[in-house]
Amino acid sequence: MSELQNGDLLFVGSTTEQFSQMIAQSTQPDTETFNYTHVGIVEITADAVFVLHASPDLGSVRQPLNSFLMAQTGSVDLYRLKAPFDSDSVIVKAKTLLGQPYNWSFIASEPGFYCSEFIETAFSAIENPFKKIAMTFGPDDSILPEWQTYYAKLGLPVPNGEPGTNPNALISNQLERVVRLR
Repeated sequence: MSELQNGDLLFVGSTTEQFSQMIAQSTQPDTETFNYTHVGIVEITADAVFVLHASPDLGSVRQPLNSFLMAQTGSVDLYRLKAPFDSDSVIVKAKTLLGQPYNWSFIASEPGFYCSEFIETAFSAIENPFKKIAMTFGPDDSILPEWQTYYAKLGLPVPNGEPGTNPNALISNQLERVVRLR
């Protein structure tokens, strides 16, 4: 893990789990080979390495790296911003988000954070390289039936086209893939 740096991003690949598949089918870019469904920020301290992220199981947490990696069933890729940035400010901002619940609705006005929203918000502490986009819940402006059922259970309309983000949308020419950790 010597290649890790403060502020690096860990992207988790899609799995066969239903929620991961729903995200993957809705957000995978047409022309890219990656398909990520979760993301977290690396924090390195004098005696440990942590991942700060918003998890469906844990909410917004600061988790030891080994625990984070053991909990993932998909591949984990390490990405880094190409341009220098103030990683300390990003980490400080991310820590202010800890303890919040997971935002199951993916709607910004609802309480808590989902994983890529957590990242986008943490990076708002600097000149943010991540921008919100129109959310999609299926290919070609369609809404997958699974999402219709999901939002019906929440009692909310599907926020198709509303501003938001997703792990794949965070990948840009401003990031470089460093290594696959797992």
